[in-house]
Amino acid sequence: MIDEIDSVFPLNTSFHLKYDDLLKLEYCDAIINEVGRIMPVGNEIRRYLTKPAEVAGYQWEAGTMIHIYINGIHSHNNHWSNPEIFDPNRFYKESDNSETNDKTRHKFSLLTFGRGLRNCPGRKLAMIELLSLMVVVFGKYDVDLVDMNAPLNIEGGSITACGELPVRIRPRKSPL
Repeated sequence: MIDEIDSVFPLNTSFHLKYDDLLKLEYCDAIINEVGRIMPVGNEIRRYLTKPAEVAGYQWEAGTMIHIYINGIHSHNNHWSNPEIFDPNRFYKESDNSETNDKTRHKFSLLTFGRGLRNCPGRKLAMIELLSLMVVVFGKYDVDLVDMNAPLNIEGGSITACGELPVRIRPRKSPL
């Protein structure tokens, strides 16, 4: 990730963030997608059925509220090999592998920003903001966890939030 950021935005230069440059950060984009798969902000999507429908192989009557458990989909073996492992390569350099190819992977296997008619209208802006944040923070600073073995302090409900994540931040030194 750091090498990719440095290749597009060299260390000790002023950052002129341009959309075209941010699009070059393919591995950073893959990291964002994998983080969203393993730790989605929203834990569920709710849909109210206005007419009878078949969902997940079951018939449901009109008036039923369906709760779609995003963590369950993002960690399901039918969609992801080794779903408990953090692996940004799932989203890096598309190939014929169904996990890395958006065209062959099930369209509802990744719901970071929702899907279909009700997907997040700000998803592209959010990705630009996340990539920009990665460039600014990791391009200028070394960021390390204070305790690599400490469990994540996660608070969950309808959304997931990290209660505390102690990190050590130091200015990066330019390579010799």
